[in-house]
Amino acid sequence: MAIIVGDNVTVRNPREDLNKILEKYKVSPKTFGLISGVNEEEVLDYAYENTTLSNLSLEKELFIGNFIGLLSDGMELVTADERVKAIIEHLNTSFQISNESLALYSHLQEKELNDFINDNNTLSYEKRYRLAAVVLFLDTITTRYTLEKNSNH
Repeated sequence: MAIIVGDNVTVRNPREDLNKILEKYKVSPKTFGLISGVNEEEVLDYAYENTTLSNLSLEKELFIGNFIGLLSDGMELVTADERVKAIIEHLNTSFQISNESLALYSHLQEKELNDFINDNNTLSYEKRYRLAAVVLFLDTITTRYTLEKNSNH
């Protein structure tokens, strides 16, 4: 797995990153398995080099590799503000939820939200917290209802 930051490319061993997730961040093999769809025993076998993930489809193997990257270095390389901005962009583009709506739900002025998108230092921590809580909640419910809608068709 390659991690790209600026002009630097680092090749990472997904097993090391999975161990980092399990040991440093205390994500249990069961939790990792519940999220990734791989059973707990396979997670442990892969983490401690007793097996490969070659029994999985290529699509599933790539998904798990990306997931490992997101939960290891991805958590350290992206700031909380950058995550909130990415979710705002996702809500804007995928669901056409306007910044005006996000601001109203967050009890902010739309200008404050737009200023935050350009420079996160423009919002106090209290306002960032309110914005993050609203954006994460909207992301959760839009994702949940989209999945349910798509599984019912």
